[in-house]
This record gives sequence, structure tokens and C-alpha cells, in this order.
Amino acid sequence: MNRTSGVTFARDAAVATAVLAGLYGLGYGVQFQPFQLPTYLLIVGFDALEVAFGSAGAGYDLFFAAYLVALGVVAAGVSRVVRGKSKTTGLAWWRVGAASALAVVGVISLLFALLVLVNGVQFTPVLVTGGAGIALLALAAWVGDVVRVDVRPAR
Repeated sequence: MNRTSGVTFARDAAVATAVLAGLYGLGYGVQFQPFQLPTYLLIVGFDALEVAFGSAGAGYDLFFAAYLVALGVVAAGVSRVVRGKSKTTGLAWWRVGAASALAVVGVISLLFALLVLVNGVQFTPVLVTGGAGIALLALAAWVGDVVRVDVRPAR
């Protein structure tokens, strides 16, 4: 890995972590339930890790912050794919990090929907989180310019 790709990876990880932290904060700052769903999904993802590895206990806040940073690093890996699939060669650097963060939350949402579907508990959470996952992946594709949507009026 050369210096340029290392800097790009670190920058993508920082942007993705900031977007993930923003999505987490969005659930507390905006009292409109559809905007609270990404916060819920991030918490559910962390809770799944707590089930697998044991309770975070008194260090919950510290471990949750580390979880967000780890997701940011995973999203930085996803950003390589986004950058390769983008239709724009000079895509703004922040858009790649933001798109990869949205994609990671979208995948968490779809995994949660699949888990609920397999356990057969209820069908409504599957529809809500599955729809949210698809919407987040579509938003990630749009932000990363993987899918281009022309919103200008036709002439």
C-alpha cells in the first residue's frame, strides 16, 4: 500500500465514521421516527456483538464509540468498491466516504431483516428494516454516483 492509498483509506474511514456518528446522533436530535431508524440499526448491530462477546457493562460508551470507528474502517474498505463503480472519475472525496457509510448501515438493516425473518417473530419489522436497507443502499448508490438520477427538467 503506497502513501496515497493509505491517506485515502484514512480519509475515507474518518468521513465514514463521522457520517455514522451523525446517523447515530440523528436519532436523538430529530424526533421524526423514520430518521431514528439508522440510530436503532446501529444500536442493534452493537447489541448483536454484545450477545456474541458479552456485555460491555460500564464501558458501553467507549466500546460503542470503538464500534462506530470499526464500522468506519469497514466502510473505508467499501469505499474502494464505490470508487471503482462510480460513473464520475473526479467524485468528491467526502461523497465516497458518505456513500460507503450509508451502504454499511443498509447492509446492517438487511441483515437484521433477514434475522427477524428467519426467526419468524413478526413480519412488520422485516418490511420496515428491509425497506430501510434498500433505501439506504439506493441512497448510497446515488451519493457515490454508482447510479445516476437526472433531476433536471427535460428540454
